[in-house]
Amino acid sequence: MKNIEEKQLSIVDDFMMMGDGFSKYSYLVELSGLLPPMDKTKKTEDNLVRGCQSRVWLAAGVENGRFYFEADSDTFIIKGVLYLLREVLWGQPAKDVAEAKLDFLGKADITATFNADRQKGIGYVVKTLREKATLDELSNSK
Repeated sequence: MKNIEEKQLSIVDDFMMMGDGFSKYSYLVELSGLLPPMDKTKKTEDNLVRGCQSRVWLAAGVENGRFYFEADSDTFIIKGVLYLLREVLWGQPAKDVAEAKLDFLGKADITATFNADRQKGIGYVVKTLREKATLDELSNSK
């Protein structure tokens, strides 16, 4: 299994070959269809990410030291971003997720076409994922 950094580099390479922002945006919409559906019972206020322009739900946990999460959004473009985050983080050691420098969205110019509020919201999603990995890792190490 590739580590977090290797997965990020692979995504950056893929997106940089696309060229223009429209192609990247279209690809994110396409990827949104690949995000596995989130169990409706997990779309709760507790799992709603605060500060996002879109509605984003995250339900995460650690199993055998590995980080897993379900996610959904009410916008296709953010669902595409969630899919990419899932590709990078799914099954990785929780400690690595908690400490990861998740910078591939910027390096691949994925967020370049997003307005400031949407960029800020994605930052909240990343922060929430890292926090959940940290909390779950701490609770599982007791």
